[in-house]
Amino acid sequence: MKYYFGIVRPINLLLTAFTQVLFYLSSSRIHHGLAWYDWSNIRIPEAITTTLASIFVAAGGYVINDVFDIETDTINRPHKRIAARHISLKTARIYYVVLTALGIALGFFTGLGMGILCIVIAVLLYFYSSDFKGEYIMGNLLVSLIAGMVVYIASRGVYQVSKAYFAEFASIAFFVTFAREIIKDVEDIEGDKAQEFETFAIQSGEKKSKILAIFFLILSLATLVMVGIFAQQVIFWAFLGIIITPLVSFIIFKIIKASTKKDYRNVSHWLKLSMFLGLLSCLVS
Repeated sequence: MKYYFGIVRPINLLLTAFTQVLFYLSSSRIHHGLAWYDWSNIRIPEAITTTLASIFVAAGGYVINDVFDIETDTINRPHKRIAARHISLKTARIYYVVLTALGIALGFFTGLGMGILCIVIAVLLYFYSSDFKGEYIMGNLLVSLIAGMVVYIASRGVYQVSKAYFAEFASIAFFVTFAREIIKDVEDIEGDKAQEFETFAIQSGEKKSKILAIFFLILSLATLVMVGIFAQQVIFWAFLGIIITPLVSFIIFKIIKASTKKDYRNVSHWLKLSMFLGLLSCLVS
């Protein structure tokens, strides 16, 4: 049972749920910054089904990704591989179908638009794993777009979205995820070459990959600054200046200095933390 649990990346799923809850709270504030909440702004049934739909579709995406990544993971992450090692490929595919179907069903239970969106995301996740993952930039863009959609989808769970800056924070999720995907491509370059992939890291090299990742990190920081200008909150600016900006600067330094697989894995973890803290700032915007 632990392998069925592990293959869906439970920590990542919890982060997905936590992210959406953050934005339910953010859009329910009576005032900007740290303030009281108007719980009546949250559409409770829709918020629950929206989050569950996101979790199940994402879980299915992780399973099918492992199914298609068997050979690559044998080289890049042999100790973490579950499909075909602890769970048969046939069982993994059935598991994928069940999880994805549940996610889509919950999407349609939320509303027609959400149901269609779940189908679109499920299709993108499938083709990312089967075809686009090893393509130049395309796979990175798809994953980053889906990360942004996780934030934007949360708007389905509230009545008024004006206080939460959904579009801006969805853009931040896109930018940081794209930077992380590029760094992960550099980390996995050995296994990707063995699979004859044509990722940006393989085609353009390590130096250009670093520059691109740094560029998107700077874009994410610039977007946070824009949110700060709109919000005009002292608490937000303090959070941005004391925590976010030093963290992003540190990560950029780590990217510049990175040279080994371990270095890039470490940068990837720091980028995940920066994503979490960046999205957390929505509560004080």
